Amino acid sequence: MYMRMVQVKVKTGELPNLRSVYDEVVLPQLARVAGCFYAGLMQSVQHEEDCISMTFWTSKEHADAYQASGVFASLLDKTRPFLSESSESRIQLSKDLTLEVVPVPDEPVVTAYDIEATDEEPQRQEQQHGNPMWVRIVSLKLRPGMSDTFRQFYVDRVIPLLHTVKGCRYAYLTENPARENEAVSVTTWDSREDAEEYERSGQFGALLYETRHILSDLYQWKMMRERETGGQVATSDDLQVGHYTVITGKIFHQ
Repeated sequence: MYMRMVQVKVKTGELPNLRSVYDEVVLPQLARVAGCFYAGLMQSVQHEEDCISMTFWTSKEHADAYQASGVFASLLDKTRPFLSESSESRIQLSKDLTLEVVPVPDEPVVTAYDIEATDEEPQRQEQQHGNPMWVRIVSLKLRPGMSDTFRQFYVDRVIPLLHTVKGCRYAYLTENPARENEAVSVTTWDSREDAEEYERSGQFGALLYETRHILSDLYQWKMMRERETGGQVATSDDLQVGHYTVITGKIFHQ
C-alpha cells in the first residue's frame, strides 16, 4: 500500500468552503481514480490553518499514475481560492512597466510514503466501521541501519498493543524514501478522547522507552540529558506528534 499527504494552509474563515469543494468535487473525482481506496481532509489541532488531504492507495504505481494524469493539478486548482498566501513577497514589473510587490503563494507540500507495516485488509476494516474521526501522526528519527529493526518492533509490539486500546481503529507504519532514517506512524481513532487517553495511560511512553536503542544518537543524548538535569532539551531529532480532526472523508470500494 501507499499513502500520500498534501499539506496546505487555509485562509482564515475559508475552511467550510474548502470542505464543500472537497465533498462535492475532490471526493467524487477520487472515487473514480483506480487504486485510491480512501481520501480524507484533516485539520491540525496545534495549528488550525494547517490542513492535510490524506489518501491511501493500493500501490505506488496507482498513486504515481494519478499524479501524472493531471487530475491532481486540476483538483488543486479548484481549492486554491481558499488557500493562504505566504508572508513572502517578490518585486516584479507590472504590465505598465511599474514595479509592484506581489505575494508569493504558499505551495502545497506533497509527501508520499511506502506503508511498511499494517494490520491485514485495512480497506475492509474501514468499510465495516466507517470514517475515523481523529488521526495521530508520530514521526521518529532512527539510527542508521535500524529501519528493519523498528519495523519488526512495530509488527511485534505496537500493532498488537494498539489492538487492545479502546478507540484505536488502525495503525500504519510508513517510510518516506526521501527522508532517510525517518519512520512515521499513523493511527486512526474513533475520537479525540480515545487518543488522548492512550497517551495519558503511559502505554505510548513505555513503547517509546523500549525503542530507545533504535532511535537516533542525538535523541538518545537528549533522553540522557533530560534524565540527568530533570529539564527539557530540544533537538532537531525530537519526536514529533501531530493531532488532526477529520473534517470529511470517504472510503471507496475498489
